[in-house]
Amino acid sequence: MPTTHPEPQPGMAGLVDRYLGPGATPLDRVRVMLAGGGGALLGLLTVPAPLAERFLLGLLAAELCAGLMAALNHAGKAWIHRPHQRMSRLALHVGYQCLILGAFIWIYRGQDVELLRDAAGLLIAGSVSIMVTPGPAQRAVGLVALLAVMLAIQQWHGLPTTAAWFLPLFFARTFLAHLPAPRPTTSGPEDP
Repeated sequence: MPTTHPEPQPGMAGLVDRYLGPGATPLDRVRVMLAGGGGALLGLLTVPAPLAERFLLGLLAAELCAGLMAALNHAGKAWIHRPHQRMSRLALHVGYQCLILGAFIWIYRGQDVELLRDAAGLLIAGSVSIMVTPGPAQRAVGLVALLAVMLAIQQWHGLPTTAAWFLPLFFARTFLAHLPAPRPTTSGPEDP
């Protein structure tokens, strides 16, 4: 993997570069758009709820699926894991994920503060365990963290029956796609 990374373009194109990673190919862009569209449909069509709630879930699912695909692309991985910004960027990402988690729990579990506290705590603990693990073992630690978190939430609170796909996908994105360092020889989507 090269030691220098392209810089984002100025303006609106730079925002897209920061999301996808500078140097993302047209195919990467199509994959992210398709994943986001699929996530939006998943959120809008799979939950019997008022339209406003389905719309919010559609937005959350679109961002979740598009972000998952962006984190799996080589350009996205390289951008996320720039050596000089790795820990601060990953810490910011975990904080952002806590906001998404809070929005989902607020919409579908009401004011379940205990679930939010436990899920956010598990998100932070799993994220830290991945970040302090040496690169080659990060995916394995991410998988163990994913399974442990899902088991803990199931045992302590029960998984939501509405949008039951959301939490596993949410934690898989963070623990298996976003946080593990890129493999040095990849040029396409990362293998999970």
